[in-house]
Amino acid sequence: MRVVKYQRVSTSKQDYENQTKALDKQIELLGWDCVGEYKEVVSGVKDTRPQLQKMIEDARLRKFDRVIVFALDRLGRKIVQVVNTIHSLEECGVHLFVVKESVDTSNSQGKIFANFISIFSQLERDMMISRQKEAIDRIRTNGGKWGKGKLISQEQRDRIVALRTQGLSYRGICKEVDVSLGSVQHTLKMQSIRV
Repeated sequence: MRVVKYQRVSTSKQDYENQTKALDKQIELLGWDCVGEYKEVVSGVKDTRPQLQKMIEDARLRKFDRVIVFALDRLGRKIVQVVNTIHSLEECGVHLFVVKESVDTSNSQGKIFANFISIFSQLERDMMISRQKEAIDRIRTNGGKWGKGKLISQEQRDRIVALRTQGLSYRGICKEVDVSLGSVQHTLKMQSIRV
């Protein structure tokens, strides 16, 4: 069985080591012949993933019979992405083996399970984004710090817009509202106020 590995990490601060060890162990256990690998550093929510696209192109050329990944979320965080990737591979006669969830799309149970897992992956991501937005809103309301800088409240944003419409300069607004120049510029850009 000719197999290729697909490995993805979201940021350059992460590494492939855990994925590689698990994939290599599984390939050896099943006696498959690893004929290639595709690695990339890109968020799973991105639609453009060059190595994934290259892998699908190579599948169309019948360069391998199976793709092995560590976890289904390595293929993507959106249901549509995961389902489309599995479907593209299946159209080429290539099956997917997912180590973490023990999914094998060469059988019907594996296909059904892969679809359920991708649904839950998206649900988990949606909940995470919702929690982040709630936290940012709470911090913004309390005037707290988020990331490198202090978030400005809606009241401050409204004041920035009002002062700019009155003709006050950017630097004047900074002093008046006690925010950075970048915050003023960003607020006015988001509100489509002419510079």
